[in-house]
Amino acid sequence: MKISRLFLTVALAGLFSLSLLAQTAPTGYHSVACIKVKPENASEFTRWAAADVHRFTQARVDLGAISTWYLLRSVIPQGTSAECDYLVVSMYPGVPRKPLDSKEIGAALKKAGLPVTAQEYVDKRNALATLVSDDLFQNQVFVGTVEKGDYFQVNYIKTANMADFVAYEKKVWKPLAEAMAKEGGRAGWSLNTRVMPRGSEMRFQAVTVDVFRTWEAMFTDTSIAETFKKVHPDMEMGATFEHYDKLRTTLVSNTYQLEDMITSTK
Repeated sequence: MKISRLFLTVALAGLFSLSLLAQTAPTGYHSVACIKVKPENASEFTRWAAADVHRFTQARVDLGAISTWYLLRSVIPQGTSAECDYLVVSMYPGVPRKPLDSKEIGAALKKAGLPVTAQEYVDKRNALATLVSDDLFQNQVFVGTVEKGDYFQVNYIKTANMADFVAYEKKVWKPLAEAMAKEGGRAGWSLNTRVMPRGSEMRFQAVTVDVFRTWEAMFTDTSIAETFKKVHPDMEMGATFEHYDKLRTTLVSNTYQLEDMITSTK
């Protein structure tokens, strides 16, 4: 994955077309899979994801293995410069699940009514795309709502002091994001910390995601300064963001569009 200051995380496993209700907003753990599609298979992968992958993932949601699933397509960057063509985000109802084995894949395929074996399903996936990475995150804050078609600006964060960074995000940005969601400037925001893999050699430790309903909204949202004054009348905006610069570095910001989503109605 990569990074600015807009929404997610993100994550990869299945996806498609309901709106995420406030009561099912993501909490707890989620995996984010980075997928690179083989160029000659781009159209076939799109069809396969909309059909078999969607049905397979719906079965996993119905079985209670995951609570919400997103399929995010990379908008910027694209082509060979894009590390991930898609992100698959799988949110767990409790403790994160271990990677799927053949038995679990087979059970989900059977419930989905797909006439293929677990091995055939895996072989099809591997023929169309490559799994680049599959990371585990914990959601610290989620604000707003998500709908199919939304744009996610995913910001990859490097920090030397996670506790101070998370505390400052909750103090400063969370109330600001809540106000912007109510005003309609942005649809949502989330703060996610990386759980696995981890260590001093990791390129980033956290991800923030800004969610926009339209492409144009990413470039015409000019209300942040005015909203900041309303939300934090006792804080000076320049000094606040100077402190941010001491707590974290935004390595990169990438933009994705939510192509598909499935969320539990339970």
